[in-house]
Amino acid sequence: MDEVQEIKEKIDIVEVISSYLTLKKAGVNWKAKCPFHNEKSPSMMISAERQSFKCFGCGEGGDVFTFIEKIEGIDFYNTLKLLSERAGVQLKTKQISYAGREHTSDNKTRSFEMNEWAKKLYHKVLIDHPKAEKSREYLSNRGLSLDTIKSFELGYAPKSWDFLIKFLKSKGYQEKEMSSAGLVIQNEKGSHYDRFRGRIMFPINNIMGNTIAFTSRILEDEGEQAKYINSSESPIYVKGKTIYGLDKAKMAIKEKDLAIFVEGNMDVIACHQSGFKNVVATSGTALTADQLKILTRYASTIAFSFDSDNAGQIAFKKAVELSIKNDISSKIISIPFPYKDPDEVIKKNPELWQKAVDEAKPAVEYWIDCLVKKTPDLNTIDKKKIAKEILPVIKLVYSDIEKECDLKYLSKRLMVSEKSLLAALEKTVDQGKETVKETLDKPKLNFEQKIMGILWLTPQLIEKIDPSLIEFIADENNKSSLEKLLKGSNKESFAPGIACEYDQYALMTFEEYNTQDPELLFSELQFLLGRLKSDKREELREEFAKKIREAEMMNDKNRLKELLVEFSTLIK
Repeated sequence: MDEVQEIKEKIDIVEVISSYLTLKKAGVNWKAKCPFHNEKSPSMMISAERQSFKCFGCGEGGDVFTFIEKIEGIDFYNTLKLLSERAGVQLKTKQISYAGREHTSDNKTRSFEMNEWAKKLYHKVLIDHPKAEKSREYLSNRGLSLDTIKSFELGYAPKSWDFLIKFLKSKGYQEKEMSSAGLVIQNEKGSHYDRFRGRIMFPINNIMGNTIAFTSRILEDEGEQAKYINSSESPIYVKGKTIYGLDKAKMAIKEKDLAIFVEGNMDVIACHQSGFKNVVATSGTALTADQLKILTRYASTIAFSFDSDNAGQIAFKKAVELSIKNDISSKIISIPFPYKDPDEVIKKNPELWQKAVDEAKPAVEYWIDCLVKKTPDLNTIDKKKIAKEILPVIKLVYSDIEKECDLKYLSKRLMVSEKSLLAALEKTVDQGKETVKETLDKPKLNFEQKIMGILWLTPQLIEKIDPSLIEFIADENNKSSLEKLLKGSNKESFAPGIACEYDQYALMTFEEYNTQDPELLFSELQFLLGRLKSDKREELREEFAKKIREAEMMNDKNRLKELLVEFSTLIK
């Protein structure tokens, strides 16, 4: 029996898909909301008998391999590798023949492998090595048990510039691959060093439990480094689509039909240790619509718990707006005074945290309460200010019933008639579109725009860019601007409209990466330039493959030879 067939026989498609979606019985089959297009009612059917799935909304369908390839965005070999681990089958070769094609390992395969090796190494150091004694003390003082540390496979990266590099080299990996996997950084001289040094390591897993990245906390804060840093994005790690702890929380989220979103890794771990398993966090980025949509595969409601400081209050408003925009039911968990976060509450009294969860308020009602609490006198001017902030948010609510309930609640708290609020709501149509909706509908930056955003944010990185990479920039405006920057032009030399556009790119870049550290941004820049280059080469390959096929069909040997020579020159 070959490996593919053995995996097929040992893997149950219903079990695999239930890791990603909430399934409901439908006769002998199962049904779920399709993750490949937006829909309100389930249109995907999963057959245990035929070991297949089919969406009657968008037409997507196939076997368990097709599903994993589509939802994880990986090729057949990497799909096989993920499922082989689940099935307990060892892939003996780096090349598999299936359906008349050869499938081989690629850079994603090796990124998975390197992150897995790094996790095992860091975890071993934390558990056993004398150098990790302070890390063990820190985690113990934070109230984490050894079982919890092992369950989340926490680790420690020693203070060394090449600890991980040496280890991965011994396993046959190259420094460039380590950089692509987000584990090491290349400096301006071209040499590499470990991204994580003197840090407690928190592995970030995909939904199948495979480690794809890390977040890390500095152990000895000397004020020179960021307290927390993450792996850079890689072929297997997209920050805005990754949720910390979801691989461990998904079943509890399904059971309770509630996902609790907290701010930090330690909050997630503290909650899980105390039995609150339906808790997750973002992964090195601000909350995104993609993350919310992923959670709605498992639960109909999301409860947010943000720190009680100013940053936490800003974060909760953004989360609520994003939820409303995507028609997701949301609540807010209020952290009881005088505690700052869920970790502190649970340490004091887990029952206090459970009470806070049980008493979580609908998001808009909580927002209204916060506004009223700030202005207890509630004079006419205060009421107008509160209405001006909250009405554009209520305007975005999809359900008319929910919208009416929000207006009733606002009417009660402000002690004004619903009629006057409804009239004011109608006048906020344009304002709502220009403020809240504009905030929610910010376009995502493509690779080229991110590159320009990083360079605009940290112009000292310009001198580290290889000028030849300009040829891979497709947008003529970006190409022209990059040429100017490479020639030494400063920001002031750009036209106001163009400068404003790049200011926006820089702001969005800062929000995404949450850092202005030149070394970390340079690493991200290298990754983006590499992706741009590889994408361009892939386009060239497809273009030349088409021309070569045409030459072969015409039996034009001279043209075929010219194309092969030209192609080999272009991809050098």
